[in-house]
Amino acid sequence: MPFVWNPPRASVWRLPVNLLRLSASLCGLAVLAAPAFAAEAFTLKDGDRVVFVGGTLIEREQRYGYWEAALTSRYPDKNITFRNLGWSGDNVWGDARASFGTRADGFKALKDHVLALNPTVIIIAYGGNESFDGPAGLPKFVEGLNVLLDALAPAKARIVLLAPLRQEDLGRPLPDPTAHNKDLLLYTGALREAAKKRGLTFADMNEFLGDGPKAAPLTDDGLHLTGAGYWRSAFALEQALGLPERHWRIDLDKKTVTEGVQLGKTGFTDAMLPLAAPPEDEPARPTPAGRILRYLHLAPGRYTVAIDKQAVATTTAEGWANGVTLTHGPDFDQAEQLRQAIVAKNRLYFYRWRPANETYLFGFRKQEQGQNAIEIPKFDQLIVEKEKEIARLRVPTPHIFSITRGTDK
Repeated sequence: MPFVWNPPRASVWRLPVNLLRLSASLCGLAVLAAPAFAAEAFTLKDGDRVVFVGGTLIEREQRYGYWEAALTSRYPDKNITFRNLGWSGDNVWGDARASFGTRADGFKALKDHVLALNPTVIIIAYGGNESFDGPAGLPKFVEGLNVLLDALAPAKARIVLLAPLRQEDLGRPLPDPTAHNKDLLLYTGALREAAKKRGLTFADMNEFLGDGPKAAPLTDDGLHLTGAGYWRSAFALEQALGLPERHWRIDLDKKTVTEGVQLGKTGFTDAMLPLAAPPEDEPARPTPAGRILRYLHLAPGRYTVAIDKQAVATTTAEGWANGVTLTHGPDFDQAEQLRQAIVAKNRLYFYRWRPANETYLFGFRKQEQGQNAIEIPKFDQLIVEKEKEIARLRVPTPHIFSITRGTDK
């Protein structure tokens, strides 16, 4: 005769997890989507300093923080710091960084900024802007890429080359991206070949974003990711790097099965936080990595499950037996707090390395306001304090399940 849970109506039943026979089981092994090639499997280590380098794709990521939050939450027990050196409109020659100087000045600024951070990991995203030069511009791009990689070699960092994202077709009156996407494939191939020759990690998010119609666009103009685009591409980045998928599953019964979570005597603790939800003003879309909770052998009726007294889902006993994908709750709240702390840290660092009125502070007009330059290094301590907050928020906290049986209607 099957075991049946039959909590009284309109009452709260806290899981007596200590009475359950616990077994941690990977019922479906996490699928590894290996990068095209790499000197070794990509991972981050305690003490790593990760530096993002590139154009608009990288610079705008700091506004949303989904990529950094994804990588941070994967390693809750490791102290990993991130710096974003993206510059809108930039290319492998550092042209956008030249200010009032020459291309050589821009490239020197690019190289010096990266090396000064003593990175152990450098994630480079170039090729998108250069691709508008078409096939004729490819040799110049390859030359510039190799010059850049040689210039960054003294860092002895593990380097990741990101493929440029395909141009999204949003329909007319925007341009048909077919021809440009063919050119992008040429530049992607050049990046892949450079990674292969040098033993670097190559990661192509396009393979995991799909190229067909989507429930909602990932970009606002075919080129630049929206907040939801950065959220969705964070999962694609993890897959492109060959990191395990974010499996989270709990089956609660006399035999309890878990994946991506540890059960204790009174509740559970995530192995890692989920990725924060996409921006509220962006169109809803399915979560690529669901967090599935099942309750088996409940008596007929409707049940509400709460985590730390916060209701997360209500459905029938049959619905719970089939499994419910959780999309909010205390762990998602903490993940959003983590993302917000990362965005705040990135803003502070942006003010540190690209202060407003830089020409007046450090440039040829510093005789007018140069006395204020003393204020800029004071951002360093603010960044340190914000990173302490990030270190606290990245660690999952224990939670308590409770289940309430309501009316059968």
